[in-house]
Amino acid sequence: MDGRPTRFLLVVCLASGAALMIDAFLVEPDWIEVHRSVEFIPAMPASQPDLTIVHLSDLHVGRFGLRERRALAMVNDARPDLILVSGDLTRRGATPADLERFLGALRSRYGNFAVWGSHDHRDGVATGWGPESLERAGFTLLRNSSVRLPRAAGRIHVAGLDDPASGHDNLSRAMARVPRRDVCILLSHTPEIVRYLGNWDIDLVFAGRTHGGQVRLPLLGAIWVPPGTRGFLEGWYDAGPGVRLHVSRGLGWSFLPARLLCRPRIDRITLRGGTGPGGGDGGRVTRRSRRPTAPA
Repeated sequence: MDGRPTRFLLVVCLASGAALMIDAFLVEPDWIEVHRSVEFIPAMPASQPDLTIVHLSDLHVGRFGLRERRALAMVNDARPDLILVSGDLTRRGATPADLERFLGALRSRYGNFAVWGSHDHRDGVATGWGPESLERAGFTLLRNSSVRLPRAAGRIHVAGLDDPASGHDNLSRAMARVPRRDVCILLSHTPEIVRYLGNWDIDLVFAGRTHGGQVRLPLLGAIWVPPGTRGFLEGWYDAGPGVRLHVSRGLGWSFLPARLLCRPRIDRITLRGGTGPGGGDGGRVTRRSRRPTAPA
């Protein structure tokens, strides 16, 4: 019996597997893409200038290397008005110098903001050297708190939750100083928080945690995502009346230094006042009461 077809098939399988391994471990982890989108905000006047946001998540900075250098150039080339980082800033073994070298070189017009993620708490960064490191890097750390942007940016508040996955979040405290008339951007590490927003008047939620799946198999997609996030893998979602959710694919990796069919991503988002082409739809014009129906 001629075994050549079998041998040929075996060679093809081995070559394909080797190519996938090379891509996953050597190519994709540092092959960053920039994704652009435009989001209309009914609560912003149409006459207000656009606001450019760079959304980053799951940096998992371990050292300052090729990926960090590329990301810095891409972010600063965007000349953003606002930089939002939705958690998991480091990975185990990182030092303050590693993190500050990256975060301290990011530039924006109105401010850089971050919240903690599950790895930041698990590795002791959030309760150790992390807060001072972020301050030295020029970042505002939002731990169940909010900040109003400078007047030139419009009536916009950025609120941030400490990591919900590890039980450190307090939405009531985060929203306590956000006036109802202002646009509210909520920063959270976990996207599933949108299921528990109650009646707080929040316009946009920026989250991460999923890594977009990190490793996706052909035809099968993501083989694992954190519990509760399967419906929020990446990109934009309608998350309730008047609420839009953006989930970042992230820049880094966890557990395995690999990405497959899921390149690291920097999201460049243009916020534009008004309801967009064709007027308002999807309930985005609806404004909700800031009085919660239940404790958040």
